Amino acid sequence: MIISIIFSLVVALSIFVLLENIGDNILDNYFDKNYFVENQKKKTLTDFKEYISENHIKMGDTKKISQWANKKKYVNLYIYKDNKLIYDHNMDDVDEYTPSQSPVVVLDKELYNIKFSDEVGKVYLECFFQYKYYSITSLINVTVSFLCFVVIMVFFIRRKTRYIKKLERELKILEGGNLDYEITIKGNDELFSLAQGINEMRKSFVEKLESEEKARLANTELITAMSHDLRTPLTALVGYLDIIEYKKYKTEENLKQYIHNSREKAYQIKCLSDKLFEYFIVFNTADDNIELESFNGNELLDQLLSEQIFILEDAGFNFKFQACNEPFKLKVNLISIRRVFDNIFSNISKYADKSEYIKVQYYIEASKLFICIENKINSNLKDVTSTGIGLKTCKKIIKQHKGKVISKSGENIFLVKISLPIT
Repeated sequence: MIISIIFSLVVALSIFVLLENIGDNILDNYFDKNYFVENQKKKTLTDFKEYISENHIKMGDTKKISQWANKKKYVNLYIYKDNKLIYDHNMDDVDEYTPSQSPVVVLDKELYNIKFSDEVGKVYLECFFQYKYYSITSLINVTVSFLCFVVIMVFFIRRKTRYIKKLERELKILEGGNLDYEITIKGNDELFSLAQGINEMRKSFVEKLESEEKARLANTELITAMSHDLRTPLTALVGYLDIIEYKKYKTEENLKQYIHNSREKAYQIKCLSDKLFEYFIVFNTADDNIELESFNGNELLDQLLSEQIFILEDAGFNFKFQACNEPFKLKVNLISIRRVFDNIFSNISKYADKSEYIKVQYYIEASKLFICIENKINSNLKDVTSTGIGLKTCKKIIKQHKGKVISKSGENIFLVKISLPIT
């Protein structure tokens, strides 16, 4: 707005100066060619003579002479007698005739004889009739320049008001629920910042809604999958217990088998419910609320990975382990990180092929720690299904640590790659 005002003022002043120069040149040429001033002076002198004659005014009657002179806006009147100034229109009114002692300093041709009622005097007229037209011209120029200023300002203001009205219409579209509508952003002023802010807020809101929708769908899918996974062993468990309760078994060996199967199904249900609780605990914890501690990275990872490898090697798995020799520090929540490795190696124990080596390594690259775990999938476990709840939990925990989990599955190979910031 300030730039618009300054621009309008500069344009208006430029127009005023231009019009002044053009008007002055036109008036100068007109007055020079048409002897305008001389003609007006003659008319004024004739009018003064008639005024003196009709009112029988004496030379010393300055009051009456001043009455006439005051009506002539663009005329200065001087009266001389014997080359002495006896009346000056620019002097204060005097009550009586008081000749000046100063000699006359004017050209003879500019003096005109005037016959007063008592004697004859000489009159000198200074006429400025042309200034009337210069003043009128200046007034017109000021008016035109002011109108130009107003027009330019209205032009800029209308542009802004049109943009404001457009933003108002677009906001009503957003209010109607169409959050995909893009707010118009243009200019480089406060309205531009406002429109940009509204658009960023709209995008953030859309992203939040999409995130909530994804979370809702993920939870729905999880609950559906978990209910299915829980229902299967629960149904079997109820069946085994019914057989035991109503003594439908034939031998003691059958009874022991049913009790053993019931116990296995109970542990399966417990495992699934533990994972479910773990999932909800992790996903209901804000990223900022997690408490981090600083650890020696090599010592921590060697301990965590060695524990898991030792357990699986005892179960018949083979490992190729490659550690990083470069020293580094990690800021992590030990319980959460331990939970990540528990989930990953638990999946390895269920789905990995014992006849193939499981590759485990970690290294430093671009100020980040990378942990890679790769195994071959057991081809004999085609009927084994998974809800993926463990991997989702791992991704959430690593995200809380400002890191990332990438999992890839293909050609019977499963790879998990974890990246974490180091200090």
